[in-house]
Amino acid sequence: MKQSSVFLAPFLLLTIGCQQKTSTNAALARLDNRTLTAEDIHVRFDSSQGITEPQLQQYVQRWLKDELLYREALTRGFGNSKEINDRLDDVRRQLVINDFLDKTIYSDKAASSLPGEVQTYYDAHKSEFVLHNDVALLSYVVFSDRDAANKFRNTVLRGTEWYDALRQLLNDPRQGTKILTKGDSLYHTQGSLLPADLWRVASAANLREPSFPISTTEGYYVLIVWQFGKQGQPADIRLVDGEIRSRLAIERRSHLYDSLVENLRTKHSVEILMGSAVNDSTRSKSSE
Repeated sequence: MKQSSVFLAPFLLLTIGCQQKTSTNAALARLDNRTLTAEDIHVRFDSSQGITEPQLQQYVQRWLKDELLYREALTRGFGNSKEINDRLDDVRRQLVINDFLDKTIYSDKAASSLPGEVQTYYDAHKSEFVLHNDVALLSYVVFSDRDAANKFRNTVLRGTEWYDALRQLLNDPRQGTKILTKGDSLYHTQGSLLPADLWRVASAANLREPSFPISTTEGYYVLIVWQFGKQGQPADIRLVDGEIRSRLAIERRSHLYDSLVENLRTKHSVEILMGSAVNDSTRSKSSE
């Protein structure tokens, strides 16, 4: 057998390993007339995570070994058996089917739900969406000093809407710098709302009334509870919106799949002969 020539581009290995930009058609390795390019590598890795030099070295070495073994197998007559060809046909058939279904049935567009559908499903299945823990829907603002926190609280208590008061603060160059962070209309349980003092205040607060400043190591919190759901009560629709949309997507895809198959049946002559084959086999055994 002809000896294969192998070429590696170490400087390119280093370039990609350091996650620098490189030409997508740059050659990384070559075996006879077959070339492994940077593009071949990138499509097999998560580009958002980058490719380390050890990963790249390992992939190139594996590619070379596989290519050497594949060529030797073909030289010795492997690869043309009926079993191999049948398996390749099965794999190709399934890949084509999966690609077709991904683009027609399982696409995001095909599974999207309208707000009205979410509400209708929620109303019909409300008993299935029960809270397993107490849940508070709340907003908060964290201040760097107590005076600023008290001033904001008093503004809301005097009748200014929470978000209007917050907007006024953010537009004030001097007062806005005293806001460290904020959270708007977030769902929290006792386990997710930290420090623990925040939950003690939230669970005892009057709805839509700003709390007194809560001193923490992060600053002074002022929070307001918009809704509070007790364990065992139906969950708020916004809390389970994602689950409902997921259920609706599954139902819609299942319906689309069944409809597609039924429509395709009408375009073809379909016969199921398994029953007659079983009956013939049974009759043969009975006559013996």
